[in-house]
Amino acid sequence: MTTTATRTDHPPIYESLLEELGDVPTETREVAERIQREAKEALDWRDLGLPERRPE
Repeated sequence: MTTTATRTDHPPIYESLLEELGDVPTETREVAERIQREAKEALDWRDLGLPERRPE
């Protein structure tokens, strides 16, 4: 007996959860990416005009 799993649809419970709660994983990923960009900008000290420290 050979079966091929080519079904790409989500199970019905997943669709109802999306309708009820929203797409939490996608929203979480988008917020995390935004926070990472903001943190990178906030911690970018290259524009302060300080000379680079060279390892001794």
